[in-house]
Amino acid sequence: MTKPTVKTPSTPLGLVSLALVIAMISVLMVSLVITGGSYTAAAPGLPDPGALVVLGTPILRLLTDLAAIATIGWLLAASLLDPAGKGGVVSPAGRRDLMRAAVAAFIWAFLAITQMIFALANILGLPLSEALNPQVIGTFANEVPLTRALVAVAVLALVIGIGALVSATTGAALSWLVVGLVAASLPSLGGHGAGLGDHALALTAGIAHVLGAFLWIGGLFALAMHAARKDFPIQTAVQRFSSIALVAFILVAVSGLANAYTRLDSISQLITTGYGQITLAKLFVLIGLGIIAWVIRTRISKSLTMSRTWVFARVASIELLAMGIALALGVALASSAPPRVETQFSSLGESLLGFSYPPAPTLSSVMLGFHLDPLFFTGSLIAAGLYCFGVARLKSRGDKWPIGRTISWLLGIGVVIWCTNSGIAAYSQVSVSLHMTEHMTMAMLAPILLVLGAPATLALRAIKPSHGNDRGPREWLVWFLHSWPTRILTNPFYVFFVYVIGLYGLYLTPAFGWLMGSHVGHIYMQMHFLIAGYLFYWIVIGIDPRPKPLPYWGRFMLLLMAISVHGFFAVILMMSTDLSLAPEWYSIVRPPWVTDLIADSETGGQIAWALAEIPSVLVMVIISIQWARNDDRESKRKDRQADRDGNAEMNAYNEHLARLAESDRRNSQ
Repeated sequence: MTKPTVKTPSTPLGLVSLALVIAMISVLMVSLVITGGSYTAAAPGLPDPGALVVLGTPILRLLTDLAAIATIGWLLAASLLDPAGKGGVVSPAGRRDLMRAAVAAFIWAFLAITQMIFALANILGLPLSEALNPQVIGTFANEVPLTRALVAVAVLALVIGIGALVSATTGAALSWLVVGLVAASLPSLGGHGAGLGDHALALTAGIAHVLGAFLWIGGLFALAMHAARKDFPIQTAVQRFSSIALVAFILVAVSGLANAYTRLDSISQLITTGYGQITLAKLFVLIGLGIIAWVIRTRISKSLTMSRTWVFARVASIELLAMGIALALGVALASSAPPRVETQFSSLGESLLGFSYPPAPTLSSVMLGFHLDPLFFTGSLIAAGLYCFGVARLKSRGDKWPIGRTISWLLGIGVVIWCTNSGIAAYSQVSVSLHMTEHMTMAMLAPILLVLGAPATLALRAIKPSHGNDRGPREWLVWFLHSWPTRILTNPFYVFFVYVIGLYGLYLTPAFGWLMGSHVGHIYMQMHFLIAGYLFYWIVIGIDPRPKPLPYWGRFMLLLMAISVHGFFAVILMMSTDLSLAPEWYSIVRPPWVTDLIADSETGGQIAWALAEIPSVLVMVIISIQWARNDDRESKRKDRQADRDGNAEMNAYNEHLARLAESDRRNSQ
C-alpha cells in the first residue's frame, strides 16, 4: 500500500516578490540616510520639491531598474536559456517568456516616464503638482540629460514590449535583448561621474556595471521562476547561465572598483564618509554573491534534476535577496552626491574636455603619449585575447591557421589602441589636423588589418558546434552572418553611403561639433569610423563569409568611387576660407599653441587627402592578388573536374560547335 504524497505548503511567488521589493525599498531608505541623500527641508525662499519628490525619485529608479531586470531576464531566457524549437523557433516555454518580457517591458516604460517626471521635479525644485504641467515637461524634459535619457528608455521599452508580443524566434528574442541592454544603459550617461575627473572611466564603468548586473540578476530571476514552477528540466539552462554569470560577475566587480575610484578621493573615505560606507557594504555583498555563484556553478548545477530543482530555487532565492540589497545600495549611491570634489580647470575649454590642455605636439608626445580610453583599451585587449585563444585551440588539435592573418589582426588591434589611447587621442580633440590624422588611421588602416585577420572564419573553425536544436556561439555566429541585418549591412550601396557619404553629413554639418561636446559623442564617432571602415573593407577585400559577395570588378569600382568622393571632401577642407569643421567646438577648446584655426583646418584637409592614398593603393594591390588567386583556383577546379569526367564540359562544347557548323552548312546548301 503506497503512502499518500504530502505536499509541503509553499509561499506564493507573488508574495515572495512583494516582500523582496519591500525589503529593497527599506534598504534604500536607510542607505539614503547614511549617504546624505534623504530629504531635508530647504531653507525659506529656496526651491523645495518636497519629501514626496525627493524620496519618490530613488524609489521609482529602483522600481524602474527592477522592471528592466525582469524584461532582460525573460528575454535572456527566451533567447539563450530555454529549450529551443526547430529552425530557431522558440519553444512553448520560450513563447511564454516572451509574453512575460512584453508585460515587464510595458511596466518598464510606464515607470520610466513616471521616474522622468519625478526626476524633473527634483532637478527643477518644483512640487509634483507643478512638474506635471505639460508646459514644464515640454520645455525642460529634453534639456536635462537624465530626463532625456528616461524618455528614450520609455520609447525603447515600448518597442521591446510590442516586438516581444509578435516575435516567435530566438533570433528576434536576442535582438530585443540587445535593445533592452542599450535602453538600460542610457540613464548611466547622466550620472554623477560625468562631472568628475576621469569622466571617461566613470561613464564606461557605469555602463559596464549596469549591463553586468542586469544580465546577472535578470537571468537568475528567470531561472529561479522556472525552477519554482518546474516548467522544464533546467540543468542545461543553469549550466549555460553559469558562464554568462561568471562574465557578468567579473564585469560588475571590475566596474564597481572603477566606479569607487572615480567617486572617492582616498581609501580612507570608505570609512569616514557615508557614501564610502555604503560602497563598502556593497563590496561585501558582492563578495557574498560571488561565493553563492561559485557554489551553484561547482556543486548544484552538476547534479540538478527535476526532483532537485527546489535546491536551486532555494539557493537562487538567497542570491536574489543579496542581489536586491546590492541593487538598492547602488541606487542609493547613484542618488547621492559622491565625496570626491569636482575637478576645477583654469579655462572653459579644459572644463569641456575634462582634462588639461596637452603641450605643443611633438613626434614623441603624439606617437608615444598615453591618454586612457577604458572602453577601447579593454575591448581591444579582449579581442586580441579571444583571437589568440582561437588560434591556440586550432593548433592544439593539429589544424593550421595562416600566421599572416594573426599578425594582421594583432597589428589592427594595435592601431586601434594607438588611435584611442595614445597621445593623438588627446590632441585630436583640440586640433583639426590631428583629428584628421586619427580619423584616417582609424577608418582606413585599422579596418584593413582587422578584415584581413578573418575573425569570423577563425571563430567558425575554433568553436565547437552545439547538439540538438539549441544554438551555441557557433550557431549564433552562422545565424548573424546570414541574417537580414547582415545583408543590409553588407549591401554595397549602404556601405558606400555610411563610409563615404557619411563624411559630409558628419563633418560639414553641426553634428560634428555636437558630438565632440561629450565623451559619449566622441566614442560614437570612434565606433562609427571603425565599424564603417570594417564594413567597407569586408565587402572589398574580406575573407570572412558574407551573404552576397561582390564580384571583383564591382569591388574595384566601389573602391574607385570611394577614392573620388573622399578626395573631393579633402579638397573642400583645403579650399575653405573659414573654419568649416566644428567652429563652435575648436574655437573654444583652443590651446595656446593653436595660433591659426583656419590653417589648422586646411592642414587637416591635406592630411585627409594624403593618408587616404596609401591605404587605397594597398587595397588595390590586395584586390588584384585575390582576383588572380581566385582565377587560379577556378582554373584548377576545372582541371580537376576535367580529369574526373574525361573533359566532358569541353567535349560537350566542341559537340555544340560542331552542330552549329553542320547547321550552317545545311542552310548554305
